[in-house]
Amino acid sequence: MKSKTFVNGWLCAAVIGAGLLSGCASRRPILVGFAGELSGKNADLGTHGRDGAQLAVETLNATDGIAGRPIELLVRDDLGTPEGARAADRELIDAGVVAIIGHMTSGQSMAALPVTEEAGVVLLSPTTSTTELSGLDDHFFRVNPVNALAARTLARHIYQHHSMSRMAAIYDTDNAAYTKTFWTAFAEAYRALSGQVTGEAAFSSAGEPDFAPLVAELQATGPDGLLIIASALDTALIAQQTRLSDWQIPLFASSWAQTETLPQNGGQAVEGIEIVMQYDSNSQKSAFLEFRAHYQERFGRAPTFAAAQAYEAVLVLAAALEKTGGQAEGLPQALLETQSFEGLVGTISLDEYGDVVRTQFLVTVQDGQFVTLAALEPEEPE
Repeated sequence: MKSKTFVNGWLCAAVIGAGLLSGCASRRPILVGFAGELSGKNADLGTHGRDGAQLAVETLNATDGIAGRPIELLVRDDLGTPEGARAADRELIDAGVVAIIGHMTSGQSMAALPVTEEAGVVLLSPTTSTTELSGLDDHFFRVNPVNALAARTLARHIYQHHSMSRMAAIYDTDNAAYTKTFWTAFAEAYRALSGQVTGEAAFSSAGEPDFAPLVAELQATGPDGLLIIASALDTALIAQQTRLSDWQIPLFASSWAQTETLPQNGGQAVEGIEIVMQYDSNSQKSAFLEFRAHYQERFGRAPTFAAAQAYEAVLVLAAALEKTGGQAEGLPQALLETQSFEGLVGTISLDEYGDVVRTQFLVTVQDGQFVTLAALEPEEPE
């Protein structure tokens, strides 16, 4: 194997002088970028996304890559800041990537989009779900449905299944593109069902927020349940604070919280918390079971929704690149042709704006593990 690689390399070097580069160029790797938060307290989403994308690249390369060419994943840390997101994407674009898998939060994707749009480079996000990027004719695509669908579905579930008519919420303003749109959609749907919003509180995760006074403020409004729209770590800390305040209120959260960081840091406080999301960690579909086994073997931990959807994002991108011969030219149109693509837990179809609708799942934490309770059809807008 080594001798063959050496000979191929020698031949490519030799033909450079003869101007016969086409065959060698065709074997050059296709560069794909990945950008996500890989350092800091909320790096769990980014590291899982990176690992899922890397596993997809390794899987594709084991079966001849794309159009007979291997794929190389270039990874950049966006630092969880708008400036970091823009810098990461500029570096990847300068390196010659055909597309970028990222970012992992809505705020980061919105911050980076002007950079990728100016360069005409596809930005394909595994987990961005803000409605602020919906219905736009641009180079942004995603395999994650808009968060308004999950928010409305959760509101209906809480009101109808739990018979709760009073809700309060707390959310992180540092990812407002996600949290505010989720909360707005939830509150509108909940009120439409005759539910009452008793109070809301906001915080910035950039520093070290003190959750005690915020929890006390919401407790005083007398809600039946508390919705937390924050990262896994902050959701865990808020849940802990409710129990420290002797407030045994039912807890609900957004899909942002669904990583192992939640049960690891929340412990008993997050047992029974309910999340509506597009990922079924207990799926029995063969594609998912194979992915989960490979991911566990490769990285020594179970995959989260971020890992699974980053894996799917790379596969969707690869299918489109097969149509373009591995070239960036024509890639947006090829992606828009994605219909009934077999993902890990269901099919993926993109609309004319690169948005997707997927089945929602009700997930909880039992004995420190995520358990899927039921599939829920998404609550579509009226």
